[in-house]
Amino acid sequence: MLTPELSATIGQWEYVCCHWFVEVGTTGVSCIITYQCAACSNTNLRFIHTLESVKDNRQIKVGIECTRLLMGGSDIPALAENETKRKERWRREKYRKPGRCVTTIDDLIERGKL
Repeated sequence: MLTPELSATIGQWEYVCCHWFVEVGTTGVSCIITYQCAACSNTNLRFIHTLESVKDNRQIKVGIECTRLLMGGSDIPALAENETKRKERWRREKYRKPGRCVTTIDDLIERGKL
């Protein structure tokens, strides 16, 4: 459920990126959950989507459901999550390298997703 303040801004957001932090330890790979959705206060977020307001350039970090709502039903959040999952698998399975997996609009265009 979006906050009333953000409900009034549906369709006024541009997509910036999707990211997730990967930790590789002795017990395996884990994620770092440090964000709260700015739109609904959910704290159970695996992937963080950053949006930027077209009106005042402020950025917010939200989950996928709120991202879709704020962007008027766009498919970009799901495409970005899928690409970020691919990058996460690469880090975890092939290289066992910790770090930030991030996907931008440019990444989606480069991979032929948009």
